[in-house]
Amino acid sequence: MNQLTKKNILFSVLFTAILTPMIFFVMGLPMILQIKGFDASLIGLFQLAGLPMVFKFLMSPPIDKIVFEKKHYKKWTFYIGISYIFLLIFISFLSLEHSIYTVFIAILVTAFISTFMDIPLNALAIKTFKKEERISAGSYKISAYSMASLLGGGVFLLIFNHLGWRLTFILMACFILFSLFALYFIEEKDEIIDSQKISLKNIITFFKQENIGIWIFILSFYFVPISALWVFMKPYLISKGIKADDVAIYVGIYGSFIAILGGALSNYIGQKFSKKNLLIIFMFFNIFSTSILIFIEFYNLTFYYLIICVTFVALAIALSSAIVFSMIMDYSRKESRAIDYSIQSSIFSLTRILSAVIAGIIVSNFGFERMFIFELIFLIFITFVIYKKF
Repeated sequence: MNQLTKKNILFSVLFTAILTPMIFFVMGLPMILQIKGFDASLIGLFQLAGLPMVFKFLMSPPIDKIVFEKKHYKKWTFYIGISYIFLLIFISFLSLEHSIYTVFIAILVTAFISTFMDIPLNALAIKTFKKEERISAGSYKISAYSMASLLGGGVFLLIFNHLGWRLTFILMACFILFSLFALYFIEEKDEIIDSQKISLKNIITFFKQENIGIWIFILSFYFVPISALWVFMKPYLISKGIKADDVAIYVGIYGSFIAILGGALSNYIGQKFSKKNLLIIFMFFNIFSTSILIFIEFYNLTFYYLIICVTFVALAIALSSAIVFSMIMDYSRKESRAIDYSIQSSIFSLTRILSAVIAGIIVSNFGFERMFIFELIFLIFITFVIYKKF
């Protein structure tokens, strides 16, 4: 095993472990609450667990402010990880039936800690991977995220069904504890990091980098059309008369496996082309995947064509994520890795949320076909801007 593969596997274990409880909160827990008969408004309230991701840039300054002389980012990741573990164990002793609002507050705090832990871990990745290795790192990262979706949205739901609430959270805590051992095998070279003042200036200077305008455009809009399609994939399939259990299998499990394979594919393709060419190649794949959806909707094709559509959109999600994740590393400066990563991650999260809202409005008023056409036009426009400006 070469050093690059070893690093990618170690980081993948950490990324998967950190994200799995979050996926369980936003994808698994709503199903549990539905089964237990809780009101829909309360189920919706639990979606606020994803809100800390939007405000990640506000959490990053302490990591660049409080500097450890040795193994700076590894220590930050480890200490936050221990807090994460204790919070999951604490939640395991709560009861949904008897203390639902306490559970909600505990999950919101845990989501904050999970988001906080993501910052030094990504800063460590930015520090560890060389520029030419970052497309590979981005590919493994999307595979790790897909595995977390498989675990948090599938496996741990099955564990809950058979072993109960307490053991589910204890096992997730053990998974994170196990993942922290990966930090021991990741080499972080010691360097002098100037303590950063926590001020608006730190954030503003990020936007003064050379050619930052086109990157902010790509960061904000490159991923959102295909992301919106994936968000509405389950409702779309249900509208086609496919059973809910089958939708969960084909989108949740099969789609996650395809995204994992897509991560490996993006790693292979990424070694052969420049970043600009990759952006355009992957965008053409997004356009192709969206066109298939429009074709299926227009001709009202059968179930097997819908599975083909799930396959291509899941692959498109993986490819688009991989290139964006790798480029986020490129635009994170040495002296402010945590802040720069957090700013970009916040923009990325915010535009994804807004895109889902806009797509929902279009579907509600005009139907799925018009939403697909809107996203296709948007994809073509983004491709044109990248070709001309990047």
